[in-house]
Amino acid sequence: MPTFDIETEEITVFEIGGTYIFKQYFDENQLFKQLEKYYNEDKYRFEIPEDDLEQVRQVLEKYYYKLEVADSVDAYCVVVDKKSDSSNILRNSVMRKEKRQHEVIVIKNKLSKKQAIEQGAVSIEKSEVTEEELAWKPR
Repeated sequence: MPTFDIETEEITVFEIGGTYIFKQYFDENQLFKQLEKYYNEDKYRFEIPEDDLEQVRQVLEKYYYKLEVADSVDAYCVVVDKKSDSSNILRNSVMRKEKRQHEVIVIKNKLSKKQAIEQGAVSIEKSEVTEEELAWKPR
């Protein structure tokens, strides 16, 4: 019997106060319908209560997606000047907050963070924003 390997697509998930947040576009309408109750239309992201995470993980695995919970939200943060046009960067954001004259943006994955930096964003480590200012809470 022939066998074949199907690569799974990794989805980075951020744990914020007991809620697991991620941003992902699903081509499969059936998959989206199974997760629709977790989708926040206003913020274009999925918000999963801790008690439902394993169930969502199992649904996604059936469609060859793998959830990876980020060790640190800050590792996915970039900073842009509030006055700059950050629309391309925001397309890949999971959440954001304003600090002084800056906008701190959590990017959905490492590749998108690299692209954001290429588009003029600065990694959080190289910015003026301090760790004390980054108390992430879902809004």
